[in-house]
Amino acid sequence: MMCDIVIAVWNNLNLTEACVDSIIKNTDIDYRLIIIDNASSDETKKYLEALKDKEKTRVLLVRNETNLGFLKAMNQGIKLSGAPYVCLINNDTIVNRGWLGEMIRVAESSDRIGLVNPSSNTLGQKSGDGEPTGAYAEIGSSHGFCMLIKREVITKIGVFDEIYGMGNFEDTDYSRRAIKEGYICVRACRAYVYHSEGSSFGRDSSFDERFERNRQIYEFRWGKRRWIAYIISSFDDNLIKALERDIMPVARLGLWVWCFSLKPLALPVHSNIIANVFDRYFYLKTLWKVLTKKKRFSEIFVTDERFAKVLEKLAFVHKAKVHSY
Repeated sequence: MMCDIVIAVWNNLNLTEACVDSIIKNTDIDYRLIIIDNASSDETKKYLEALKDKEKTRVLLVRNETNLGFLKAMNQGIKLSGAPYVCLINNDTIVNRGWLGEMIRVAESSDRIGLVNPSSNTLGQKSGDGEPTGAYAEIGSSHGFCMLIKREVITKIGVFDEIYGMGNFEDTDYSRRAIKEGYICVRACRAYVYHSEGSSFGRDSSFDERFERNRQIYEFRWGKRRWIAYIISSFDDNLIKALERDIMPVARLGLWVWCFSLKPLALPVHSNIIANVFDRYFYLKTLWKVLTKKKRFSEIFVTDERFAKVLEKLAFVHKAKVHSY
């Protein structure tokens, strides 16, 4: 099998059936379904058993007699796989035609690519139609709703860390571990998977408490999310080269980089790099953004020394450290 597709199921029969049907209908490469049933009720249990009987060698069904949770179930599936690729997918998704073949095509286009997401409403896309075959965009971290993993990544960093319990931040943590080993995370632009967010995970009374606990674990390991600003009003060639050199490593650390400039820059394509071009009232508009942004910048790099001094005087408002660039 070229790819093992791992699905964790706990009830949600209608969603599960729609997801599996879309995979069978729209997957264009050799695959196997590894379904981990987390002690679903009789109705879902019967459906999964019938699916196994119908698809025979294409479906490996494992039933847990108690609900071990999403994270442990996914790790069960990963450990059962021996394929060159493993695709983890939620049972509240619907895949489009050619989704998996395109994701693998992108993964095979570069040794550096370790984790691949499809385009999705979860990531802000409406469709992959019109995107060229093999096109991809680098992203800050891979999302677990549909995550393709190369076998060599699993060999190097293992499975999800089960310290994250029932889930939240485990996929971001996994991405950071992969990036630390020199891999990058990307979105396959042409592949598309619709995600009915939150339907499979559920949100009970303890969700917020678990989320906060996992956030603290993640931030202890990798640091808090931070936003960095570059304010570019001069366009010396050496300076632009320095900017292009400096911002990609920052984005790959999981930080968000906002670039403010008088004209468009040839910035690297990355989900964490955001371009703001103001050809009129540049300083006024940039200052307004810096002072009113809800998620404050921690550092600001400025090419104009006079504007840097203005920002230094206003540091009591924006709270960022200001540097000349």
